[in-house]
Amino acid sequence: MASNTQIPKWIDRSLAYPWLLLVLTMGLIAASASFLPRLSKDTSADAFIDPNSSALIYKDKVEQLFSLTDPIVIAVIDQNGIFNAENLALLKQLSDGVKQLKYVDPDRVTSLATENNINGTAEGLIVEGFLDSDTEHFKAPADSEQRAAEIRTAIEDFPLYQGSLVGKAGTATLIVAEILNEDEAQLAYDAVVELVKNTPKPEGTVVHIAGEGAVAGFLSTYIDRDASRLNPMAGLIITIVLLIGFVSLRATLLPNIIVAGTVLGSFGLMAASGTSFYVITNGLVVNLIGISVADSIHILSAYYGIQRAQPSIDKKQAVKLAVASMWRPVSLTSITTITGFLALSASATMPPVQAFGLYGALGVALAWLYSLTLLPALMILWPSSRIPLPFRNNKNHSDKPKAVERLLNGFGKAVLHRPKLTIAIGAVAFAIGIIGAAQVKVDEDRIENFQQSEPVYIADKAINAATDGIYNLDILVETDSNGGLYNPATLHKIADLQQYIESLYSVGGSTSIVDYIKQLHRSVNEGNKNFYSIPDDPNLIAQLFFLYSASADPTDFEEEIDYDHRQALIRVQVKEGKYSNNKILIPSIERYIEEHFNSPDIQATVTGRVAVNYHWIKGIDQSTLFSIIISFICVTATAMLVFKSISAGLLAATPVGLAILLVYAVMGFSGIPLGVSTSMFAAIAIGLSIDFAIHTLDKLREIGREYGLSAESLMAFYPDTGRALLLNFIAVAGGFGVLMSSEVPPLVKFGGLVAVAVSVAFLSSLSLLPSLALWLQPKALLSDNSSTEERQAEGDSYEAQYK
Repeated sequence: MASNTQIPKWIDRSLAYPWLLLVLTMGLIAASASFLPRLSKDTSADAFIDPNSSALIYKDKVEQLFSLTDPIVIAVIDQNGIFNAENLALLKQLSDGVKQLKYVDPDRVTSLATENNINGTAEGLIVEGFLDSDTEHFKAPADSEQRAAEIRTAIEDFPLYQGSLVGKAGTATLIVAEILNEDEAQLAYDAVVELVKNTPKPEGTVVHIAGEGAVAGFLSTYIDRDASRLNPMAGLIITIVLLIGFVSLRATLLPNIIVAGTVLGSFGLMAASGTSFYVITNGLVVNLIGISVADSIHILSAYYGIQRAQPSIDKKQAVKLAVASMWRPVSLTSITTITGFLALSASATMPPVQAFGLYGALGVALAWLYSLTLLPALMILWPSSRIPLPFRNNKNHSDKPKAVERLLNGFGKAVLHRPKLTIAIGAVAFAIGIIGAAQVKVDEDRIENFQQSEPVYIADKAINAATDGIYNLDILVETDSNGGLYNPATLHKIADLQQYIESLYSVGGSTSIVDYIKQLHRSVNEGNKNFYSIPDDPNLIAQLFFLYSASADPTDFEEEIDYDHRQALIRVQVKEGKYSNNKILIPSIERYIEEHFNSPDIQATVTGRVAVNYHWIKGIDQSTLFSIIISFICVTATAMLVFKSISAGLLAATPVGLAILLVYAVMGFSGIPLGVSTSMFAAIAIGLSIDFAIHTLDKLREIGREYGLSAESLMAFYPDTGRALLLNFIAVAGGFGVLMSSEVPPLVKFGGLVAVAVSVAFLSSLSLLPSLALWLQPKALLSDNSSTEERQAEGDSYEAQYK
């Protein structure tokens, strides 16, 4: 039928000058790729939340007010106890070394080597460093076992540091380092790793590095390492699929040029716009590799099919006919895939997902453009006209189908001879999908971005087990006047709030200015434990601050209280970063604050890293269903428009709906949570899955309008379009399947789920759609110019070619 295809004028005219087309398209690729050096990475957790979010705004306010950032946490752990001379010497050496790193704020390094012990005598307060050489309270030399024993006793008598700075079991102690610039988290992390690596450690002592600063820093290296392996692998798999499918150097190389142009163009324009390369952007490269090769496969298949049917045809004419026969379905599938990506971008609440959808759509548009311009120009300019082996006629000129065609014909007969059974199986699959999808739960944990064998993952688990936790939940307390924190009633409210929070699951402990006031009150009363309390006199509270500032650095409380003593910070240590935990924890605290804490003269706001993560992950919980519905409606409506038929659009949506439901069933039955990566798969899978349906319906309509929709005529769909779809499926599924070998666990799930969705869509397009067309006889797939009997007769004749 290709020989009867009318060649549109735009194809005829554009391909009349292939060299000019080649120069223009390659120039466009080079221009967009020139921006790639500007591409910057953003691996911070803050990247996932709207910059205008109140949670993020308050977190930034707290960081500026108390000079806090997401820290790197170094833990010295010895299961036999850290209170010995060697471990404390190591702690001192590491603390001093970290202070000297250019990426770390030297005034914001906290450890036993930097913090003070507070004691009282009849003469006043004694404030001195635990590891200072010259001390009044500690009698033994700083590097002796006796001093280590004295420090252990002091810590046991100092509740503030128990659990937060030193593990309550005495097996771990922490160094908390604030980064000067969060954009340099990777450099800071690498510098800390190098310092720890080159510092000798006592036998039996291990040093772990974790914390949000470490996660952000290591994640940057992690995704670079992953991308350098995944992207070439995806390209290699696509190349192997093309080589096996076509057995042609031309058909292997030319689609790869389209892939390269698509990826370079998309990321070049991303860099030009100033959009960052986020953690999940790593998966976009593989996405575009798998998607951009599909159009090339269909155009090359059509081209070789024309050459087989007309061996003497001019090469340029054959290319024009191939483009003329395929530009419509290629355009339709590109439009629907673009629609899916744009719907993902429009409905997402997280900037990285919005960028993923936007530049995914742009990449598909570039792949479509290059497939209809650059690819045919290269096909014309390629010196050889050889027909690859899979498309050649048999040597004996027999019409015996080749192996792949025989396989597809057998599949087609099994489907079309039992259409009701096929439809019934599809209905059962839909029901299973609905049951399984109902069991999907939302959860996310940033540390799960790493494999369990990675040092940062091991460190996270070890430190959280040995201390009160390294996930920070902050509460900003604001009074209505300067000195408002001298009010005993206000301090009691803060203490009660801390007590309530510490009763909640996964909370290890909390610290605030109240803990220091209690310790100061006890110290000025000669260490009497009965005075570990909040004084009832606001003047005494003010005097305690004055006494401390006279005995030590008055800036020591900068992380707990502001200069005017009007605002204070409660820092809560949480042992888990899981959303399923935080969605209970944070609303519980917010409810307590609203019901028992806030009043006209004092207000508290929940913020900090844990709160920010909770709010952006909550966006997944709220927006995923909306995103799926929008994507599904958009691609279905697009299909209706391109086929100019409601029924055809609904048919096209059938394999898509089945694919999404079954993948959610896999998630529900296997316990895979809905997180950042898994929330994206649906919109992308919708855009990919409908491609198979549109190519199928376009061919079924061609057959139906010329020969009618009978079991015999529909057999013509399988050896031609079916073969191209099979190759397309293998390329796309193989490309996404590469993600399953990723070192980033969320990408493994993402790639696997998309591959499953594409597989279901491919199989249902080749089985369910022809069965529904045969059973329903939709008018949109039939010609109005002939009777059913006439089409049936033509179909019987047409089918004879494929028996």
